[in-house]
Amino acid sequence: MKILMRPFWVIVLFAVCLCSCKGPDREEPGGPHGYNENILRFDVAVAITSIDPSKIRASGSSLIYPLLFSYLCVPDENGDLQPDLAQNWSYDLETFTWSIELRPDAFFHNRLPVTSTDIYYSMENVLKNVCPNLFEFIEHIAVDSDTVFRIRLLKNDPGFLKKIWDMEILCSPDKANIDYYHFPVGSGPFRFQSRDGEKQVILTANPDYYRGWPSLGGVIFNYQPDKEKSWARLLAGETDIAHEISPKNYEMIQSYEDAFYFDHYISRFYSILLYNTVEPLFADPNVRRALAHAVDRQYIVEHILKGYGTVAVGAMGAGSPFCHPDARPLSFDPEEAVRLLKNAGWRYDENGRHLIKNGRRFEFTLLVLMGAQVEHVVSRFIQLCFSDIGVTVQILPVSMDEMYEKYNRNNAFQAVLTEFTGVYNRPEYLLELWTPAEIKLSEAGGFAHSEITRLLNMSIQTQDPNLKKQYLRQADALIISLQPGMFLFHKTALDVMSKRFDLPYAFSLSYPGIHRLQDAKLVRVQ
Repeated sequence: MKILMRPFWVIVLFAVCLCSCKGPDREEPGGPHGYNENILRFDVAVAITSIDPSKIRASGSSLIYPLLFSYLCVPDENGDLQPDLAQNWSYDLETFTWSIELRPDAFFHNRLPVTSTDIYYSMENVLKNVCPNLFEFIEHIAVDSDTVFRIRLLKNDPGFLKKIWDMEILCSPDKANIDYYHFPVGSGPFRFQSRDGEKQVILTANPDYYRGWPSLGGVIFNYQPDKEKSWARLLAGETDIAHEISPKNYEMIQSYEDAFYFDHYISRFYSILLYNTVEPLFADPNVRRALAHAVDRQYIVEHILKGYGTVAVGAMGAGSPFCHPDARPLSFDPEEAVRLLKNAGWRYDENGRHLIKNGRRFEFTLLVLMGAQVEHVVSRFIQLCFSDIGVTVQILPVSMDEMYEKYNRNNAFQAVLTEFTGVYNRPEYLLELWTPAEIKLSEAGGFAHSEITRLLNMSIQTQDPNLKKQYLRQADALIISLQPGMFLFHKTALDVMSKRFDLPYAFSLSYPGIHRLQDAKLVRVQ
């Protein structure tokens, strides 16, 4: 990508220490109970690691991003983009160029202004690291002034801005070196105050926020891996928000509709038992299909999820417009599983208990997120199902960082129980997940298949929506047939928020929904 920058005088800015400005009727988080009444308390089920959007996407930190950082624009409840840092934008169909004008009154929490160079830096880091295939569509970025820049694409894409809206805007290190673990800096409605390791992060209202001081005095994020405890904490008034509470609590909703907001939905994330297809155990697609036949996924949905979920079919996700119309889950059929394994050369030992091939038992280690309760129950059920056909599984709980490091663009694992998002409005995501990028492995444990890569690239290159859908559906069918991972289930998710706060919008813990929490207003003191 060629970068064009027009020279301009650099204003030397003196470093200004963050002052603890305190507006009328505002208090900093604290007080006798560890918070004041106008502080929103938010339970997250995953440990809070570094708050760096350019590196960390799969941790409790991701729920903090929409309140700490700003975006160029943010979708409203109808999905239409509304101004955030960008106050005006236009697209030239002839030159494939986006022209964007920033608002002049936006400042980072360290009091440095948000400029076009920060947008360029964010694209070079957040967008390039998180979605490199989208970044590759950019021919060049031209910085015209502190508040005006242009993005020229390699091809026509009037929807490009919608695809990159969730790119957090970071402060360029040319302005300031920032420690994103101990003191992250954004330009959003709340600024970082303190943290207690991976257990808690406290944000306080940003008095210099360009939209005005938020209604809330602050937000406290607490790591609570036990979702049953989060529900108990909600009932006791010890927290205000719980993300994806346990299925056993769902039946209690009607009794508490006067006290809580509920958002009940089929998660766009699906659970998958991802294999390292470079590992000899899992190199044969017939073996991977056999393993899929060995696990009763409908039992998982009905008994472990208490009926609050649906069996996953493929990489597009439940309800995606890009699902192949004939796609169906592989059936639960242990006899077929054994037949396929025998055809692949596996035989039972003299006791008829363990599968063996070339002197090696079919035995592997399954990585599971430490503290994830439902996932641990699911992993033990999978362990039993595999044991029934002679396959031995060792379950290894690991931290989010360790798990992510071992499988994301890496194949330093055998199998991992994780989640991927389906494809609903940004097909480019599939390229990141299932195909290599330049010298990098794919995000899905390094999986690669030339025909899938071809189909996905064709889907991105075509401007014909019907052809795009055709290519994606073909890719979906092929991924399902190859079973690079066992597609397990989509959870029926239930997010809950206390009605001691009034919301001017529908409650949602989507990225735009979390961003809108800044407008929550205290109406009831506990």
